[in-house]
Amino acid sequence: MFLFAYAVYFFSELNRQEEFIDRLRYKIIWRAEFIFDAQVQEHQIRRIHEQNKKLINEAQITVFDQQNRVVFSDIGEPTYPDVKLESVKTSNFFTWEQGKELYMGLNYQFEGKPFFLIGHAYDVTGFAHMERLKNILITIYIVALFFIFFSSFLFARYILKPINYIIHQIKDVSEHNLSTRVSYSNAKDELSELIETFNNTFNRLEKSFNNQRHFVSIISHEFRTPLAAMIAELELAQQLNTNVDEYFNSIDRALLDAKEATVLSTALLDFARANYDSSQVNFEEIRLDEILLEAKLVVLEKNKDYRVSISFDANAAIDEEEILVSANAYLLKVAFANLIENACKYSADRHAQVLLSRNKTIAQVQVIDHGIGIDSKDIPHIFDLFYRVAGTPSKEGHGIGLSIVQRIIEMHQGN
Repeated sequence: MFLFAYAVYFFSELNRQEEFIDRLRYKIIWRAEFIFDAQVQEHQIRRIHEQNKKLINEAQITVFDQQNRVVFSDIGEPTYPDVKLESVKTSNFFTWEQGKELYMGLNYQFEGKPFFLIGHAYDVTGFAHMERLKNILITIYIVALFFIFFSSFLFARYILKPINYIIHQIKDVSEHNLSTRVSYSNAKDELSELIETFNNTFNRLEKSFNNQRHFVSIISHEFRTPLAAMIAELELAQQLNTNVDEYFNSIDRALLDAKEATVLSTALLDFARANYDSSQVNFEEIRLDEILLEAKLVVLEKNKDYRVSISFDANAAIDEEEILVSANAYLLKVAFANLIENACKYSADRHAQVLLSRNKTIAQVQVIDHGIGIDSKDIPHIFDLFYRVAGTPSKEGHGIGLSIVQRIIEMHQGN
């Protein structure tokens, strides 16, 4: 807005200067013709000039001959610098400014004799117009600023109204009402995308809080079972046991319950580690075959009657570089150990087969059991935390292993 007003004033000033130069040139020539052609004495010409000055902005001129002698002057004895006089003589047209007055020099001939003229005048009309234009532009600029300010204020309020509405809705969301979602009528603008992002975030938060509550309640229940059994065994031993053998039997049963609690706590710790942010987990280049061997040893160390065989796909030549992966060795070993242990647990012969193969550009690990399989209705839930397949109450476990496996594999961008 300021630049526009400045441009209007600037170009108007240029136009005023050009017009005034043309008018001053015309007046100087007209005065020269009047002076040379009119059969009027010099003092009468000055008197006519003074009378005209009262009515209009009359240019005052001085006529010089080629010897710089004054032939006629409206201002008495003029005192122009010699440099200016020489500049006028050597050029047909010469102008300069002194204060707010414009001076102009012209060459002129009368009856074959050369003269040069210097005239000057103050552009009263032009400067008055420019002053009015300046005041008008300043007024328009100030009014426009106020208009822009208030219109911007109203527009901003209109634009921010849905945002304020969203903010008020978001403020109502807390850990006690995570089911609340932000609503918005428009479905095809940036705000709707923002709201969708907020709602998706709330969905994840609600799921996380629900999982946490569920996790805590399940942990309490799962830990209560072995601890209650342990306490019951010890109280029973304290009250009823009368000989050393009975005490030893009670201690053995309590020890089994304590080991079960230890296994559960280890599984929960592994699950917590598997739920770390992947950016906080240390990844390094490791060999898949070595991790599988370590997982096999972990399973066999805990279960002496299990059998695990690891083999490579005979139809695919696998180079050493093709089984190198960027992974966290501990977490990947936990995942494979859980899969192998499950395969052995649910196989009638307690045997699990592990096949390492190559599928195009990825390494593939298959863990094969010899069990009865999983019912189709249970398959969608096998990775849910604490979910156990119906009909397997006799099998040891807490329904945590496959949840750990899924999270670790996802962390390693596998499937």
